Amino acid sequence: MEGDQKELRVNNFDSLKKVMFFAKQFLLKSDTLNLVASTNSIGTAAGAAETLKRLGYVTYGDIQTETVIDSNTRRSRCIIVLKKTKDFQTLYNQHEENKKKYEEERKQKSEAQEKK
Repeated sequence: MEGDQKELRVNNFDSLKKVMFFAKQFLLKSDTLNLVASTNSIGTAAGAAETLKRLGYVTYGDIQTETVIDSNTRRSRCIIVLKKTKDFQTLYNQHEENKKKYEEERKQKSEAQEKK
């Protein structure tokens, strides 16, 4: 791995939210992230990358595909390079603030229902 670059492997059982959460965690400490997905998990990786891009957290650096043929077995993978935007930290902090407010409201509603 060169420079300030991390790699997140996406499995076919990973959810979109899980991939987005870990991608943001990696990007807190790094400027670039490689999402690496096999044939079965490319939909999840692409969906997470597109959602992060749409929300303004990242831009696309590059998209690559690789195919390795080994003993008559073909293995394909896709690598989506994500680059953190200049607004990443601001967006991340706003999201964390909103999440805390939502959790507090939920807790208050739950406590109010228990009193009834």
